[in-house]
Amino acid sequence: MFVGKTTELAFTSCLSSNLKQIIAQVVAKLAEPIEDGRHELDGDNAFFLVMSDHTQPLALRKSECHQRYLDVQILLSGKETFGYSLLPFAALDEDYLAERDLAFSHHVVDEKFVTLGENEFIIFPPGQPHRPLIAPEGEGSPVRKVVIKVDGATL
Repeated sequence: MFVGKTTELAFTSCLSSNLKQIIAQVVAKLAEPIEDGRHELDGDNAFFLVMSDHTQPLALRKSECHQRYLDVQILLSGKETFGYSLLPFAALDEDYLAERDLAFSHHVVDEKFVTLGENEFIIFPPGQPHRPLIAPEGEGSPVRKVVIKVDGATL
C-alpha cells in the first residue's frame, strides 16, 4: 500500500517507472473536465474509471481484493476512508477472481484505516485486501473519484 498526493508526485520515486508514468498521465487528463466511465490508457493493461459515488457506514462496505490488477484510487472530491490489511484474507466469501478479478471477504486480518481528502490517492497491489467507500463519519456523503487499474504483470 502507498498513499500520495497528486500535487506532490515527486514523492512517488519509490514506485516503478511504468506506474509513475501511468499516474502522471491520468493526473494530466484530470486537468480538463472528464466524464464518468471507463477511459483507455493501454487496453486491458491499463485503464481508469471515473465515478461519482457515495460513502457508506463501515458495516455496509465489503472488503475486496484483486488478483490481476493493481488499484490506484484517487479522490477528486469529498472524503473517503479505506480499510486495508497488510495480510491476505483468511478466506474468501465471494470469489469472482476468474470472471471479474474481484473477491470479497469478511475475513480481514488486523484491518487498519486511512482517510483521504481531495487530490490524495492510495495504491493497493494485487492481492491486498481493501475496503473502499467507507464514510469517515455519519451516514456517508458524495465523493468523486478515479480508480486506475494496472495489470500487475506490466509492472
